[in-house]
Amino acid sequence: MVQRAFRRRCGIDPTLAKNIRRWYEQFQETGCLCKGESPGRPRTSEKNVHRIQEAFHRSPCKSTRRASRELTIPHVTVWPVLRRRLLMKPYRLQLVQALSVGDRRKRTDFCDMLLEDMEDDTFLPRLIFSDEATFHLSGEVSRQNFRIWGLENPHEIVQHERDSQKISVFSAVSVRKIYGPFFFEGNTVTGNSYLEMLQDWLFPQLNEDSEEFIFQEDGAPPNWHN
Repeated sequence: MVQRAFRRRCGIDPTLAKNIRRWYEQFQETGCLCKGESPGRPRTSEKNVHRIQEAFHRSPCKSTRRASRELTIPHVTVWPVLRRRLLMKPYRLQLVQALSVGDRRKRTDFCDMLLEDMEDDTFLPRLIFSDEATFHLSGEVSRQNFRIWGLENPHEIVQHERDSQKISVFSAVSVRKIYGPFFFEGNTVTGNSYLEMLQDWLFPQLNEDSEEFIFQEDGAPPNWHN
């Protein structure tokens, strides 16, 4: 409630709820919000801060535990110094597709070719895009894509059932029609089951609708089965 009132009155984000509770308890006990002596650890010396800074300037990929061993400085000191005193952040590596010298030109040429082909009204209807996905029947939540927005942490708990039942589904789509869904037998899509689906279910429908089509699929392992 204090956070909401602060945001309405000042128009900026309030401090954390734990700080508000700490100030309230301090005022209840002492009748004052004056800052006294900190009961925590002594402040890290400027010499050690400089040593930590130099260590990570030389080796930015060094782990904090390795730096702790090399500098003989406790790990619980190295991490706060990096984040609070030096204002450094740990950035994750990103895996990207390596591009050779001629790849950019090939991509540009491919886009130009598509734009030219799209001038033909019969081109887009011939494109068939496809994909498959796995759904857990227990309602499993993807922590990578799921977020809870709020003013405070709700501490939400989701129970996870190991080896829960799941089902794999395939679908294809064009500008005119949706093909599917097709439900695979078994828990995993294999190259053989994927090929049987194409031969017995999808391609007969595509051939019935049009003698010419361009079938698009991604690089999933079943799609590249020998």
